[in-house]
Amino acid sequence: TSDATLTAEFTIHTHNVVVNANENGSVTGSGTYNHGDTITLIATANEHYHFVKWSDGNTDNPRKYVVTSDATLTAEFTIDTHNVVVNASNCTVAGAGTHNYGDTITLTITPDEGYEFVKWSDGNTDNPRTIIVTEDITLGVELELMTYIVTVSCNEIHGVVSGSGTYKYGETVVLTATANDGYEFAQWSDGTTDNPYSIIVQ
Repeated sequence: TSDATLTAEFTIHTHNVVVNANENGSVTGSGTYNHGDTITLIATANEHYHFVKWSDGNTDNPRKYVVTSDATLTAEFTIDTHNVVVNASNCTVAGAGTHNYGDTITLTITPDEGYEFVKWSDGNTDNPRTIIVTEDITLGVELELMTYIVTVSCNEIHGVVSGSGTYKYGETVVLTATANDGYEFAQWSDGTTDNPYSIIVQ
C-alpha cells in the first residue's frame, strides 16, 4: 500500500553430532553445532584398555571434526595385551605368547630327554605355573642334566669291579672287572664281554 523495504533474514543450519562409547571408555564432543564448525572429539579409554578407532575408520584421538551434517560416531576400544616371553633351551615351552590383560595362563616346561626342570628365573619352582597377566613378562628357565646311579657289583670271591657312582645323563662311564687269582672275567650281566666296558648313561 506504500513504498516498502523488506529484508530477508537467514540463519545458519545446525547439526546434531552424537558421539558414543561402550563400557570400556568414554567420549566427549556430542552436541548441536553450526554448519562448518570445527569441533574436537576425545575418546578416553578405561584402565587396561586403549582406543582403536572411530566407527568411520578414523584413528585420530583427539580428532578434529568439521560439522557438515548430522552425524553419529562411536569410539572403539580394545583391551590391552601383554607379551609373555620364556627364554629357555633344552625344553619345550607351552603358554607363552601375547595375552589379554587379566588373562590367567599356564606356562608348562617339558624338558628334553635327560634334563629336568629346576626353577624359573624369578625363583618360582611350579611347573606347570599359573600366571595372571598384568604386564609384559620375560622369564628364564633353569634346567639341569638328570643324574643316575650306576652300581657295578660282583662276587667278591671272584674279583673286584670299578665304575660305580653318580653320573650325569650322557656321561661315558668305564666299567672295569679285575679277576682274583684262579678266576678270569667272562662277561657282564648284559652279555657284553668288553673289559674295560664303556657305557653312556641315559
